Amino acid sequence: MRTRGNALLFYATASLSFAVCCYGQTGRDVSALLEQGSAALAENHLHEAAEAFQKAVDLDPSSVKAHEQLGVTLSREIIAGNVRPSEDTDVAERAEDHLKRAIELAPSAPRPLLELSQLEAVLAEHSAEASERSDRYRDAQDLLKQVLALQPGKADIYLQLANLERDEFGPIFQQAGARFSARSGPLPDAELRHSLQQQYGSLIEDAIANARSASEMNPNAVKPLLLMSRLLRERALIRETLEQYTTDMHSADDWQRQFLAAGGHLDKDNAGPGR
Repeated sequence: MRTRGNALLFYATASLSFAVCCYGQTGRDVSALLEQGSAALAENHLHEAAEAFQKAVDLDPSSVKAHEQLGVTLSREIIAGNVRPSEDTDVAERAEDHLKRAIELAPSAPRPLLELSQLEAVLAEHSAEASERSDRYRDAQDLLKQVLALQPGKADIYLQLANLERDEFGPIFQQAGARFSARSGPLPDAELRHSLQQQYGSLIEDAIANARSASEMNPNAVKPLLLMSRLLRERALIRETLEQYTTDMHSADDWQRQFLAAGGHLDKDNAGPGR
C-alpha cells in the first residue's frame, strides 16, 4: 500500500515538475519572441515583427504585451501603406481585435487605448462613408477620454483629444468658409450654418475646452495656443450674430499673438482659417 502511495506521489510530483518546466520554457520563448519582435519593429521591419508577435500570441494568448505589440505592428502596416487595398479591411480588423484584447486583459493600461485611438483616427480619415468616418472618430475620441480617466493630469492627451475632435469637423468648416471667403461674418447660408451648429456645435465646444485645458496645464506649450486660435475662428463661422463672430475672431487673434510671443511661427500650412 505504501509502495502504491509512493508511486502516486512520484507521478504527481513528476507531472507538476514537467508542467512547471513547460510553463517556464513557454515563458522564455514568449519573452524571446517579444524581444525579437520589438527589435524588428524598432528597425521598421513590420512583416518580421508581426510574425514574431503572432507566434508570441499563439504561445501565450494571455500576454498583454504580445497582443498590444501585434496590434501596433499591424496598425503601422496600414499607416505605411504596406498592405494591398483589398487586404486593408482584414489587417485593420486584426489590429483592432488584438488591441481590444490587450485592453480587456489590462483595462488600466493607457498604451493599448492610445494605440487603438490612433488606429481608429487613421481609419476614420480614410473612410469613404460619412457615417463610418464619424463613428470611427467618435470611437477614437472615447478611447482618449478613457485615457484621461486613468491619467487626468496629462496635458498632451487633452491636446491630442482636441486635435482629434477638430479632425472630425475641421475640413468641413474650412470648405464652408472657403465658399464665402470674400465676406466677413458668420456663414451667410442660414441653412448650412444651422446644420453645422446642430451636427458639430457641441463637438467644437468640447475641442475648445480640451485645448484650453492643455494650455492651462502646460503654459509653456505653443501648440495649444495655435489650436485655440484655429478653433475660435472656426466657431465664429457658425455664430448667429456679427457681434458673436467678432468676439470669437478677436479672441482668436489674442491666442495667435500669444502663440507668436511664445516663439511659434506661422506659415501657409499652420496659419489656419482667417476671414
